[in-house]
Amino acid sequence: MLKDNRSGFGLISIAIHWVSAIAIFFMFGLGFYMVDLGYYDPWYHKGPALHVSIGLLLLLLTLVRLGWRLINPKPKPVPGVGKWQHWAAEAMKIVLYALLLTLLISGYLINSAEGKGPMLFDWVSFPVFIQIDPAQVDLAGFIHRIFGWLIVILAGVHGLAAVAHHFIFRDRTLVRMLKPVKPEHTQ
Repeated sequence: MLKDNRSGFGLISIAIHWVSAIAIFFMFGLGFYMVDLGYYDPWYHKGPALHVSIGLLLLLLTLVRLGWRLINPKPKPVPGVGKWQHWAAEAMKIVLYALLLTLLISGYLINSAEGKGPMLFDWVSFPVFIQIDPAQVDLAGFIHRIFGWLIVILAGVHGLAAVAHHFIFRDRTLVRMLKPVKPEHTQ
């Protein structure tokens, strides 16, 4: 039940998917909230530190997720789902991964622009691999903001499509991401 197989997703893939989704929407809400904070607001410093820490965890989780996808079999398409729907779902996954990685990298670049690595909950400082100059921070911030909106909108579309598959098309698309598949037995 932990690993994926040709029939569906295992518990690890399902957990990574839902933890990532919750983190993305939480981070978007926190980022949206932080924009209007005043200097004397208690969350003026706490909010960005939390946003950065969760972003770093999400970056690590995304790298684990991509590695996990490489070493696990890809589940077969859900029976009854048309080729164009399968193609659209695969394209959506690729776009979401690209947006997420760009979003996370732009956040990293913003935080490492001063030459100090971003901090993970004041426990660990991440190294500075790439340092952009101060003139590029605004561009990285613009990309971060636009890609944040894009990923939340597309993740919402992704979620609505899953709900439509469940209630309108009545197939197992959504169920596969809620219930781990049983292990395949080889004889």
